[in-house]
Amino acid sequence: MIQKLCGAVIAVFFVLCLPLPCPAGAAAKIIEANGVYTMGDNDSPKIARDAARQEAMRSATEQAGVYVESYTETQNLTLTKDEVRMVAGTVLRVLQEKATPELIGDAWRYSVHLVCEVDTAKVDLASLASNKAEIARLQKERDALKQQNDDLLARYERAQGTEKAAIGVQLEESYTLGRVFDEAAAMIQRGEERRAIGELSHLIDDPRVTGSPRAYAYYLRGRAYYELHSDDLALADFSSADRTPHTDDLYPIWRLHQYRGRIYYEKERYDDAAAELRLAWDASDKTDDELWMNLRRAEQRADQERRHMERGDGGARRGINWTQVITEIIRGSMQQSQGE
Repeated sequence: MIQKLCGAVIAVFFVLCLPLPCPAGAAAKIIEANGVYTMGDNDSPKIARDAARQEAMRSATEQAGVYVESYTETQNLTLTKDEVRMVAGTVLRVLQEKATPELIGDAWRYSVHLVCEVDTAKVDLASLASNKAEIARLQKERDALKQQNDDLLARYERAQGTEKAAIGVQLEESYTLGRVFDEAAAMIQRGEERRAIGELSHLIDDPRVTGSPRAYAYYLRGRAYYELHSDDLALADFSSADRTPHTDDLYPIWRLHQYRGRIYYEKERYDDAAAELRLAWDASDKTDDELWMNLRRAEQRADQERRHMERGDGGARRGINWTQVITEIIRGSMQQSQGE
């Protein structure tokens, strides 16, 4: 954990040292990609088409990564492979798509052809670099949803009879909603929060969308409002997500507690912030260093405020003992590392 904390500090220093890219020489890159899926017995044509599209998107993202890596090198931006893929997924836009069914022998095959654009001039790469933690968090959510689709597809291909039909219904919904969520998350990554709000609002207004997908739509829209610094609207959506019956099995809805905790901290509601961030940490995989540091900072401020209230000196808001906070964070990190 200490190594992770040091890495986070180095990453912050790296971001602060990044030169601003000059978009003058940037040119839009057109990328074409194909995906293919061959249907098995009793397979759904819609699932076949969606599976082929996901394969095509994977290919397009890889091609976009090659272009982004080349472009960032000309701008003196050094990115890791994961960062290149993250930026590529952010700047990639689908312009056209075409699905074609073909009968090959005794089997139907779906081919999806995508025409995409990668236009670095439309995206502030320096801004992306300075907001890498947030973008990486969204990218992790996007990747997880795609992996879940792949896992469901594998189960669907092995299943038979009523089990196959049941998984098929779940997979069709997952592909349909996943596409909306993926595009909305990409919009937030690109700084197009208002477009994301519009897309997610259409989904929320659809009475057929219930349960966990509805809760996740509220959460994502709250994230967009959070990026726009519309705290009251963000809190309203996070509360709606929390109230909507859901699980965290498919969607990381628990993240709402992290962002609600951040807002409460800025409002100097330190007890509430610590409680929310603790809920987020307990629900997480315990690898988010920033979440851990935010939690420890909120707990320190809440504890400091309680002590001042007990003494009646009202000094809780006069400042924070950063030496003590950092010491506690490091101590907690060491304890966390020893527990792993």
